[in-house]
Amino acid sequence: MILAALDGLVRSGRVTGYTVEEDSSYLGAHVPALTYRMYMDGPTSHLNLGAFACAMGELAMTMKLSRVHGTVAREGALVRSRQLCLTAEFAGEREIGAAMAVVHARFVAAPKAAPGSWRFPDVRVTGSLPAATAPAFAHHWRNGRATAVVLTLDPESPLAGAAIDRVQVLPSWVDYLTGGEIEFADIPQLTLSRP
Repeated sequence: MILAALDGLVRSGRVTGYTVEEDSSYLGAHVPALTYRMYMDGPTSHLNLGAFACAMGELAMTMKLSRVHGTVAREGALVRSRQLCLTAEFAGEREIGAAMAVVHARFVAAPKAAPGSWRFPDVRVTGSLPAATAPAFAHHWRNGRATAVVLTLDPESPLAGAAIDRVQVLPSWVDYLTGGEIEFADIPQLTLSRP
């Protein structure tokens, strides 16, 4: 039920997209935490996620991997993707600050970035306010054993019944969350669903 309503919000442009997450424990985390998402399919994505895990392994107290399904609109259709999400938790501000420095230096697509890095990576930080991030709100609804999550810049939920948590995102996401375009990677495994 909630997914059909979220599909309608994405189609109408009221929200930019949503994810259905197997593990949303980063929301409301009591220690600094960050999530990093990468497409599930393709060797370049696997190498990128592996490089990210190795980099975070030096800094994080704990790490866990979970599945995510993403939905955005592109060219009048809903585009669905399968993703993997690495959630890392950190001992304190120094460690999350170092982790964010690694994200900016190595995992935002640029000449020296790890292969497969997204130009605008979906990094979400909770339990901390690190430099070079921007505030956003995660509106979320339980959906069976998973959680549907919509990111916005507005604390007002786009649908009734949501729990709401503050998150930090990369500054590049602010324009996207207000309706701007992000150039998503062309991944052949993405599926299009027309109304």
